[in-house]
Amino acid sequence: MFNKLYKSKYYPLVFQFFTLIVFILLTFGAIGTTTNDANFAKQLRNTNLSNLIVWSYWWPLIILTAIFFGRHWCSLCPVELISGITSRFGLKIKFPKYFKSGWIITIFYAFISIVAIHTFGINRVPRLMAFYLLSLMGLAILISFIFEKRAFCSYFCPVGKLLGLYSLLAPFGLRVKNQDICKTCKTKECISKKNNKRLIGRSCQSNLYPAKITDNRDCILCTQCVKACPNNNIRIQYIKKPFQSFDLNKLSLPEVGMISILIGFVSYEILTSWEFSESILLSLPNWLFGLFSFKNVPPKLFEAIILFLILPIIFLLSTAGLAKIIEGKSLSFYLKRIAGYLLPVIALGHAFKALLKMTSRIPYWQYALDKPKGLYYANKILTGEITISNFSWIELAVVLLGMLGLIISVVFSMKKLKHDTGLLKPNKIIFGLVVTLYYSLLLFGPISNNF
Repeated sequence: MFNKLYKSKYYPLVFQFFTLIVFILLTFGAIGTTTNDANFAKQLRNTNLSNLIVWSYWWPLIILTAIFFGRHWCSLCPVELISGITSRFGLKIKFPKYFKSGWIITIFYAFISIVAIHTFGINRVPRLMAFYLLSLMGLAILISFIFEKRAFCSYFCPVGKLLGLYSLLAPFGLRVKNQDICKTCKTKECISKKNNKRLIGRSCQSNLYPAKITDNRDCILCTQCVKACPNNNIRIQYIKKPFQSFDLNKLSLPEVGMISILIGFVSYEILTSWEFSESILLSLPNWLFGLFSFKNVPPKLFEAIILFLILPIIFLLSTAGLAKIIEGKSLSFYLKRIAGYLLPVIALGHAFKALLKMTSRIPYWQYALDKPKGLYYANKILTGEITISNFSWIELAVVLLGMLGLIISVVFSMKKLKHDTGLLKPNKIIFGLVVTLYYSLLLFGPISNNF
């Protein structure tokens, strides 16, 4: 049924036009609403309809779909639609090889996480969110006008790379049915240059050859190759044990860098959901900030640098360094492995936070729908005239589901670790302990709620 949809000339074009309209409406619904009061912003992020939808539902759903269904959001993304249209009329310059390593995306993601979100709070102030969305679209248009094919999605978009890593767990992906058919195919419509300008049935704009796709990291599931194939040999199909079959050596160091940032970001997102675990987590950056008496550095920026960059890097390097001392292979070899084994826990931890956010924001819908700008009800909540009551039984159910997901993620990691022929037993024990340690750290949040 789904492959029939993917072969349709209307997919994903109709869906992209729909998401583009939603993108425009959400942007205009947020652009005129702002505040400089941090406490007021904590309420405004939930009472402004645009902000509520983007950060509490749209983004969490993107995370969840990537983990369970792969990079389908990328195929529906309005940015991909606009950049695709722009590239048809652009300069079509080949993207420089020395920029293709992936570090641009990792640095861009670090900037968004540390500076844009954590320091300036673009996820709390609607106008800043609108400027962020417009800036992302503007950058995509500029990059697409200058360079050929899908340059923004392939080499700049941090969302796509994040979803690509999470989709390594997804049991669905684009593959060919019969490799022999691809070997004997003379026209190779899926990668032929003459099909680059087609609206429907384009050759791959991500510089991939469907017959050689073995994991879900880079394919955005635009389904154009499915339409282009004259042999009906390309489809979205079920993949048995996708993470177990993935070769961790294929991870790049920029992807390890992205995972490193995610270690800190996901830890922060979960542990700050409960007061006790939040106080424990923030004690170190707060102590260091006071110790060094930084006057010209925003506290939030310092906090994010410690939690999202320095601590995760130390965590990964110390583990990989110890493994290197024991076994003697390259440091990058062990960095890729420990990052890969932590990925399921990170992804399911992120999914846990996504569900928490979606359910905890349910009480705000009545206020956001009544006055979409959000200013009136944000003030009422802040002054105590309106009290927000959460559904405790829903929160309990989500916590239990999240804890179960984390347990499953550890099982995934341990099974893969057990069959890793590239590691000696002492390093398997070390990596297993590190995965368990990180799992325990995330679990500390909901458990600490009883303290």
